[in-house]
This record gives sequence, structure tokens and C-alpha cells, in this order.
Amino acid sequence: MTSTSFSSLSLEEIYTPPPVSAPSSPVPSDDEDCPPPGKHLPYEFRLDRKRLKRDAKYRKPERLFYAFGANIRDVLEYHRTHSLPLPNCRSDVFVMPRGDYDMAIALYDSYTIYRENLAREEEEDVIRLLRQELDVCKDQEPRWYYSSLDLCED
Repeated sequence: MTSTSFSSLSLEEIYTPPPVSAPSSPVPSDDEDCPPPGKHLPYEFRLDRKRLKRDAKYRKPERLFYAFGANIRDVLEYHRTHSLPLPNCRSDVFVMPRGDYDMAIALYDSYTIYRENLAREEEEDVIRLLRQELDVCKDQEPRWYYSSLDLCED
């Protein structure tokens, strides 16, 4: 069996998107159920860990991801251009958002943001780097997304 390097394949050979039209704008459509724009997460979207431990009837809110929207094609092109191996899309950095994008590159999730928050300068560096490296991130602000899959552990 012959081995073909990832960088020598065309994007069409690696990934054929489903027959869904691409977003007309890099900015995702607003989801009325999502929190308002910005990083602040209203209380009703946060996981109440104390209540979870003491109240058997407590229903956890659905996990949200503070992320940049992206398409699989954007990430595959980046990996191919930089001669990187295929990305591991089962990590908690990549989630499958509902809406206009194939995927989202998550900075935080709603269950851990207040326990595992980057320092302001570090967060700004990560955002700057994503905008510098991925064209799809250049003209958008990170926002909260619901995921159609939840691959993260609590």
C-alpha cells in the first residue's frame, strides 16, 4: 500500500463538504437562545456546581463554547499549507456548532470559563494569533455557540 502525504493532496481529496451552502458572511447569524454578544456569560447559562452536588433534580444547562466559527476546509487548508498532520478534531478545542459553521475553535466552555480563564494578556495573544493565522477568524469576534456534539468531560 502506498502512502500519500497530506500536503500533496488537494482539499477536495481530503474533505468533501456536505451539500450545504457556505455562510455569505464570516459573521455567524445570531441564535436567539445564545447569550448576548461578548464574553460575559449570564447566570442561567452557567453550571452551578454546588447545586449539582446537593440537588438531584438540578438540570445542568446545555454547555456553550466561546469560540470562533470556522469551516473544516479552513483548518484543513491551514494544516496543508503548514505541512502539519491532520488535526485531531476530537479535542475540546474543536466543537461542532449549530449554525453557519462546520466547526468552532473554542477558547472556553460555559462549564469551566470561570475556573480556567486565561489572563487578559494571554487571551488577547491567543485571539491575535488565531486572527493572524486563520483568515476565517480575521473579521469576527469570538462568541458563544451551542454545540451539536459535546465531546468534553465535565
